[in-house]
Amino acid sequence: MAQTLKVAFVGGPMYDGLYERLPRFEKATGLRVEVGFKGDHPALNEHLEKQGAEYDLVSTHNKYSPSQAHFLRPLDGLVSKQELARFAPATVELMRYKGALLQLPRVIDSKIVFYRKDLFDDSSIREAYRKRFGRELGVPQTWDEFAATAAFCHQDDAHAGFVFPGKESGLFGHFYEILVSAGGELFTPELEPAFVSDAGRYAAQLLTRLYREAAPKALVDWHYDQVAAHFLAGKAALTTDWPGSYHAYRHSPSVGAKFDVAIYPQGPSGKRSVYSGGHSFALTTGTRDVPAALDLLRFLTSDESQTHEARLGSVVPSLKAMQTVRTEAAPGSREARRLEILEETMRHCMTIPPKFPAYPPCEDALWASVRSALTGERSAQAALEHAAAAIQKIVRAAKP
Repeated sequence: MAQTLKVAFVGGPMYDGLYERLPRFEKATGLRVEVGFKGDHPALNEHLEKQGAEYDLVSTHNKYSPSQAHFLRPLDGLVSKQELARFAPATVELMRYKGALLQLPRVIDSKIVFYRKDLFDDSSIREAYRKRFGRELGVPQTWDEFAATAAFCHQDDAHAGFVFPGKESGLFGHFYEILVSAGGELFTPELEPAFVSDAGRYAAQLLTRLYREAAPKALVDWHYDQVAAHFLAGKAALTTDWPGSYHAYRHSPSVGAKFDVAIYPQGPSGKRSVYSGGHSFALTTGTRDVPAALDLLRFLTSDESQTHEARLGSVVPSLKAMQTVRTEAAPGSREARRLEILEETMRHCMTIPPKFPAYPPCEDALWASVRSALTGERSAQAALEHAAAAIQKIVRAAKP
């Protein structure tokens, strides 16, 4: 039996809380857990592409696992139906690729809106908003209203209207959800780009407007953590974020008592669309001691571990853990509202990327082109056409 399990984890404020429980596993089993790599998902993916099979257990995600299937160890026959029954069935299906169970679910991510309630309740701000727009200031219900409200709230980089990731999956996600909320699609059933459309132009133009009228200029170089830090420092009126960030928001000295949460705005089609997915843990083809690695996998996704993550804010697939945090939330509290919003989002608004191995570079091509529209390098139309051409090459090169 291996004495040490080598692992590679996704890291950051949303994820690190779970790893504090690892000493309990080590004490109970006598095994040592060696964290050979920890970083954000882009860095982790790049590392695993070269060294994935050198680890016993890795962090992954439903949208990345198809491209990693060549080094992920299928769990069918290793994990029983009874064990899987602890999880919401839809989350288990997210973990499959071509019918094979490649991972166990860790958390389910669907974003919500965070906003500065103290600013929205300020009488002078409300009066100025009423004079400009002829309506009451409230949480924006549509993306057009969202853009107008964010621009109204924007003063300068230290008093921004809206902060959002300006690169990588964060920027892609905002484009994708606005695209779908406008009635558009990312791909055709044949995996041809479908976003060079009225809906695609709407999404690219709206994001460009939000960047130029309501956001700090440095935002095009920000990922999720930098965005959250700006809001947590009291420097923005609106943002969107994942459930796992909630513990940082509620404990922030600057905004912990000043923010509230809301569901995503509707797009021109009348639909709410929220970029969603599932983080996970998996074994690899190089796992040296499968029974020991399975013990760690079960520990990291146990009801106890998932209750720990749920109490930090995450939405977890464990039915028992989610029932626990619902019971603990006081009726009428911000936490109760947050859980209700998340549950409504997951019932009606989840937008999940398609599963195919060449997906990650397609996402990269799209966000890079959208960012060129934000910065003025390309028009919205040219940016979409540039992304479509790049994605066509990627998909066709990947076909057997």
